Amino acid sequence: MKSMIKIMRFNIAGKLTLLILICLFSANLYSQDQGFIQSAYNAIQKGDYNLAASEYTKAIDKYSGYAPSFYGRGLAYSYLERNDESLADFTKAISIDPNYHEAFYARGLINSKLGNNQSAMDDYTNAIKLMGSNPQYYYARANIYSFLGMYDKSLSDYSKSLDLDPKFGLAYYGRAVVHKMEKRKDAAKADFNKYLNLNGNRDGLESEVNRLIREINEEEED
Repeated sequence: MKSMIKIMRFNIAGKLTLLILICLFSANLYSQDQGFIQSAYNAIQKGDYNLAASEYTKAIDKYSGYAPSFYGRGLAYSYLERNDESLADFTKAISIDPNYHEAFYARGLINSKLGNNQSAMDDYTNAIKLMGSNPQYYYARANIYSFLGMYDKSLSDYSKSLDLDPKFGLAYYGRAVVHKMEKRKDAAKADFNKYLNLNGNRDGLESEVNRLIREINEEEED
């Protein structure tokens, strides 16, 4: 049981962070700062996060009222494990643009990473209110619910995520874990197998999933 919770925690703090960070917001660049922002974006793509943070800072120094500059620097800081600074930048982005659902989601990821579960849940909920068609947002909140033992809400969010994206492998994995914890063995095995069919070992979870399936089968034999 502890290993499953640990993996759920990893999905919150690791896998989802990667997903948000590789989807850098780059549209509608503020014209005055386009050079700095484009340079920062290119640096992110190349993995030079110190340069990216520096270039976003230059853009912010020229004009501090553009939310995506703070959002971008927050992403760079997240890669650099400068989590408090990342959190502050996402918060600033939200204060400039209260409808910035990507910033709520990104801040939720950092709060999750720092163990600020209620704050993370609130951030994901706000992201969902602003953009309810994004399966990642429901998946992220489902992970928090699962970690806190709120399994009914977790199951609902995993299922909503899958309604929006039926090929979202990690959501099948998360839902399978909840089913297993709740002793719904057939449902757990079905979701674990669906995960394997979709993701295989893409997330490094194949051996763990097979172990969990074997564990369910052994329980049924007893």
